[in-house]
Amino acid sequence: ADPRPFARKMLLAFVDDGCDRPAHRPLAKRIFKHAESSGDDALMGHFLVAFDRLSRRKLKTIRHYDYKSRQAWTEQELAYNSRIQAHFANPQAGPSRLPGVPFTRTTRQYLERRVWRYFRRLGFRDPPRYGRALRDALLLYPDRALSEPLELLDAWGLLHALYGESPVLIFKPRGARVAPGRTLKELVPAPMFPETWRRDRDGLFQLLERAPSRTVRAFVLGWLRAEYADSLRALPLAALRPLLRSRDPEVQGFGVSLLSHAEGLDKLPVTGWLELLGMENPDAVPVLIELVRKHVAPERLTLAQRVSLALAPLAPVAGLGLSFVKAYPVTGAVDVEILLRLLEAPAPTVRAEATTWLAGLVSLHEESLEASHLRAFFDSRFLNVRAAGRELLGHSRFRESMVLWAELSESPYDDVRAYLVPHLEAEAKSLPTDTLRAVWAATLLAVHRGSRAKSSAAQQVAERIVARPAEAASLLPLLAVTLRSIRAPERRAALVALTRAALAEPSLRSLFSEAIPELRFSDAGVTS
Repeated sequence: ADPRPFARKMLLAFVDDGCDRPAHRPLAKRIFKHAESSGDDALMGHFLVAFDRLSRRKLKTIRHYDYKSRQAWTEQELAYNSRIQAHFANPQAGPSRLPGVPFTRTTRQYLERRVWRYFRRLGFRDPPRYGRALRDALLLYPDRALSEPLELLDAWGLLHALYGESPVLIFKPRGARVAPGRTLKELVPAPMFPETWRRDRDGLFQLLERAPSRTVRAFVLGWLRAEYADSLRALPLAALRPLLRSRDPEVQGFGVSLLSHAEGLDKLPVTGWLELLGMENPDAVPVLIELVRKHVAPERLTLAQRVSLALAPLAPVAGLGLSFVKAYPVTGAVDVEILLRLLEAPAPTVRAEATTWLAGLVSLHEESLEASHLRAFFDSRFLNVRAAGRELLGHSRFRESMVLWAELSESPYDDVRAYLVPHLEAEAKSLPTDTLRAVWAATLLAVHRGSRAKSSAAQQVAERIVARPAEAASLLPLLAVTLRSIRAPERRAALVALTRAALAEPSLRSLFSEAIPELRFSDAGVTS
C-alpha cells in the first residue's frame, strides 16, 4: 500500500518476476488479493501477464494398439509439466504450512482464471475502463512468452481477451484446446466485449505501435482490417508515420498499404520521401517506388540526395535513385566528385550500371578533372570497378601523371599492382636514365619489388630535388611513397638531403610539409 514511486516500482517488479519462486506463494497471494479488492487495474494487469505464464503444457505423443485388428497408431495430446504436482499430497497441509513449495498445478489454473474473472467483470460493469485496463496489460506481454502456439493456448487471460468468442477454441477449466477438426491457422480476432475495441481506433494504433508481442500486434492488424476497412482510407499522413517507422515488417507493410490513400502526400517534403524509402522492407518497396514516381519530380532532389538514394541496400530503391542521378545535368569536377560515391553502391546491378555510366562521364569531363578523380576507381573494393579504372587510365591524359602512378604503387589490390609493374618496366627501358620519368619509374620499381636499389631510391630522389628544385612538385609524391617503404637507417640519408634543400630554399619547406605530413622543419633541421 506504499504510494511512493520507488515502492510501487518494486511491487510491479515482484509481480513481473512471475510470482513462482520458492517461498513466494503467501506474499504473491496477499498482494493479489489486495490489488483485487482495491480495484488496482494496473497491478491486476501485471498479474494477468504473470499468471498467464504459470501453467505450461507440451505436446506428448501417445501410442495406441488395437489387439483385435492388430493396428497401431500414435496421437498427440497436451500434457502438463510432470515436475509440478497436481495438488498437495497431504490435504490437511495448507499453504501456510508449506511456504517453500511452489504453486501446484490446480492453483496455477485457478489463479489464471481468477485474474481473468476480474477483467471480465470489469467489462460488464464499466466497458471503457475495461478497454483502457486491458490495452495497458497487453503492452506488458513480452514476445518471448508467446513465441510458440502452445504458449498462446496456455495464456488463459490473453486468449479470452483476444479470441474468447472464437469457435476455433474450446475453453475448459483445465486449459484451452483447439476444437475438433479446426486448426490455429483458422483463428481470427474474436474478442470478448467487442464494442470496447470498436470505440477507440486511436488506442488500437497506439497498441499496434507499442506492443512488444507479435501475437498482440497480429490481433490488432486483423481487427483493424476487419472492422475499420472503410474508415482507414484517407487517413492523415501523421497517423501513419508511427506504423511506417515500426521495426515489425508486418506493421510497416500495413502502413504502406494505407499510404496510397493517405491525405497530404502531395505536401510531403523530399526528406520525408527519402525517410520512407529508407525502410528495408521488400514487400513495401514496390508501393513506395510507385508513389515516389507519382508525387516526386526528380528536379526536387539535389545531386547529393539522388546519390544517397542510389546507395540504398535494396536494388529497386537504388535503381530509382540511379535513374534520378542520370537525369541530373552534370557540369564539372564538383559534380563528378559527388557522383564517384556511386562506385561503392551496395546493390551489384546498380553498381555495375553506375560504373559504366561514370566511366563515360569521366572521359567526357576529362579536361576539368584531376588524377584523384580517377584514383577513386582504383581504390574501390570491387574488381569490376577497378577494371573500369584501368581502361580509363589506358586512354586518358592521366596516363602520364607521375602522382597517380605513385599513389597506385601503394594499392593493396593485387590486380592493380600487376597492372602497375609492366608500365613501370616499359618506362624504365624506353627513356634515358637521367630523365625525370626514368628516375621516377626506376624508383617505384625498386619500392614495389624490394630490390637492392631500394636503399638508395629515396636518397636518389632527394638529391634530384636538391639539384633541380623545379621538379620538386613532381617528385615529392614519389619520395613520400619511398620513405614509408624503407627502414629507418636507410631513411636518414634522404632526410639529410631534404634538410639541405630546405635550408637552401626556405620556400620548399611548405611544399615538403604538405606532401609529407610526417616531416616537421625547424631552424635546426628536420624532425619526423
